[in-house]
Amino acid sequence: AGSTAESPIVILGGSGRTAMAVAEFLASPQASRYVVTTTRTGRDPFQIVRLPAETKQHLIAYENPVNVRDVDSIRRVLKETGAKGVVFAASASKAGGSASEIDDVGVENTAIACRDVGARLVLVSALAVDRPTSKSYEVTNFMGGYLNGVMDAKLRGENKVRSMLKDYVIVRPGVLLSGKSKNGVLAVELNQGDTIGGGLSRDELAGIVWGAMVSGKKGVTVEAYRKSTRTGLQPEFVVPSGNELTADTYPGLFDNAKSD
Repeated sequence: AGSTAESPIVILGGSGRTAMAVAEFLASPQASRYVVTTTRTGRDPFQIVRLPAETKQHLIAYENPVNVRDVDSIRRVLKETGAKGVVFAASASKAGGSASEIDDVGVENTAIACRDVGARLVLVSALAVDRPTSKSYEVTNFMGGYLNGVMDAKLRGENKVRSMLKDYVIVRPGVLLSGKSKNGVLAVELNQGDTIGGGLSRDELAGIVWGAMVSGKKGVTVEAYRKSTRTGLQPEFVVPSGNELTADTYPGLFDNAKSD
């Protein structure tokens, strides 16, 4: 996916900070993918952002509004662009919709559209969605307002992806840290089983999303974090878990990942 302008990677939730980091990384010389960004308004999220010319050449802003609450708008952009890959990086907001509308219904709509056109999906979810009694889950789930029930919604969304698609990777990042990565892929680790997590920067997460998209692995769920922040999600969980995945390239992180 994304190796040519005729088969790009579409990013949903394009004006969010995570979505922009993912778009910038995918379009960079390191990943060299063609990327179509989408937003609820149809505005170009990178309009006033200065980027290297080579990166800019790989970025296309889709001019029509795309709202994950509207399955037809997702289907339209995938068909019009010929997308072979989709990154779901949308998040709940006051203007954009509640956690239930975005992380559950929006993810379901995305899975339907991907199934209809035969596109690969990388879903950016969250750490600890499988651990409702963990502190991480409880603190995040009961934030109130439009974010209320966000972890419940993310779990429902994940499960809909698993039931509807074969060609997907779910990435569960921990807390997003400010600043940029100093050591890139060498600083990060993936895990499986939702027992261990930690924090990572947005560009580290973006590298992992690239790795997920091009790895060729299907039906895989991973937790993602920086090694130096590694911690058990519950007191009884053993660290390390024995399911750690490390590599010297982002796609290589997925070499030994087990399918769901």
